[in-house]
Amino acid sequence: MPINAGPEYFLAEKKYLEARTKEEKIEALKEMIRTIPKHKGTEKQLALLKKRLAKLKSQKSIKAKSKPKFSIRKLGAAQVCIIGLTNSGKSSLLKALTGKDVEIADYPYTTKEANVGMMTFGDVQIQLIEIPSTFALESMSILHTCDGIVALLDAKNPDEQRKELTRIIKERNLSDKKILFVVNKSDLNIESNYLKVSAKEKIGLEELKEKIWYNLDLIRVYTKSPGKPKKIPPITLPRGSTVRDVASIVHKDFIKDFKFARIFNNTKFSGIHVGLDYKLNDLDIIEIHIV
Repeated sequence: MPINAGPEYFLAEKKYLEARTKEEKIEALKEMIRTIPKHKGTEKQLALLKKRLAKLKSQKSIKAKSKPKFSIRKLGAAQVCIIGLTNSGKSSLLKALTGKDVEIADYPYTTKEANVGMMTFGDVQIQLIEIPSTFALESMSILHTCDGIVALLDAKNPDEQRKELTRIIKERNLSDKKILFVVNKSDLNIESNYLKVSAKEKIGLEELKEKIWYNLDLIRVYTKSPGKPKKIPPITLPRGSTVRDVASIVHKDFIKDFKFARIFNNTKFSGIHVGLDYKLNDLDIIEIHIV
């Protein structure tokens, strides 16, 4: 559960997650132990930090350039984390969007570690990760490297839950992330101004998939050879990418030998000839011609 620590604690926690040597981790842990609030609700977390510190001190010093111990390799077009307070329906939503068989129960903290599934959107795959409501140090580290966050709210008290999640997001220095607030359990017919879904009844899932995709600010670009159909899957790129970006991905010599490209889409300009600096749109099909 949230420990209601101050900014000094979360700054030390960030230093711990980013540390690359044993010495850096030890100093960060000492600072976390010093700044964590001392009350009954933090006893377990404090004990865990002290245990981790003792273990580090007993280890031999090594030069480390690896990533934090807890990480999930990114797969697909993007990696999106699902966060929410306990019983908000994160596991149900992950299962509804990806088909992943996860443990679901009507009691707090069913999920003890991150669950991962792949969501299909059109011709691309997006990796979804359910973050446990315990907001443990290890699982929270994924949020710093993911591409987007779905913040799930229970329909019974969405405003209160948003306030609490916003506090956690701010404390963990995640305010710069692309965050999409979504209300689950919309089958309860509770009024809300948020995007509403029901993981249980599979209501609003397609709209949510679209929102997740557009919140990532990416585009899908298909490539094709003259006289042949487009290739699947598409290349995914940041919005604002150009023909030059695609050419550099397809083949190292395409920019050097570039003559022109043809762009096919559902507009009246489909088939036009363009240069390397042409900005691409979502679902464009590009046919590159070289000398």
